[in-house]
Amino acid sequence: MRFICRGVVILVLAGVAAVSGYGQDDTKSQDKTDQQATTQTYVFPSEKERLKRYITNMIGPFRLLRTGAAAGIAQWHDAPEEWGQGMKGYGKRYASGLGQNAIQQTVTYGLDEAMGLDTGFEKSKREGFGPRLKDALLQNLTSRKRNGDRVVSVPRFAGIYTGAIVARETWFPERYSYKDGIRNGTTTLLTGFGINLVREFVINW
Repeated sequence: MRFICRGVVILVLAGVAAVSGYGQDDTKSQDKTDQQATTQTYVFPSEKERLKRYITNMIGPFRLLRTGAAAGIAQWHDAPEEWGQGMKGYGKRYASGLGQNAIQQTVTYGLDEAMGLDTGFEKSKREGFGPRLKDALLQNLTSRKRNGDRVVSVPRFAGIYTGAIVARETWFPERYSYKDGIRNGTTTLLTGFGINLVREFVINW
């Protein structure tokens, strides 16, 4: 698992480096123009669309598959070891993943509604690898206001860390604490960069 986490960190750092070093002054000027055009064409999702996205993020097919894969990796590493092996152990890990995600998505959705923000993923409307890469990475850290402007994503950060901490402070074995939740939340946040790249360049869901 440490190897996987390090790989994700390296991927993120490489992507950030590519974004920061992309282009010269004229390219940056064009990039700013493209961003302004993207903001002007942005449409804040309707209440129905936001609710549908919330449900999909909770129990959609990709979410269920991702949770199943994460439970399989945890089973392979026997973490937590108190939950044992076999179908019973896998079932506990799978249910734990669903529970943690349910808390994460509910907090994110609730704060989105309260703050009038859009934390959903949207494929870049710009052309070129560099601008698309930048947009994909940026969406993991920001939310959109109704006018299309981006702000630091309080709902995303709050959802990720609340879900991870609550899980480890409640149904995880007693040796786990909020510190483990913070570590897991950070891993989830870093993994989000890679997931956004897949959704931007491979397949979106």
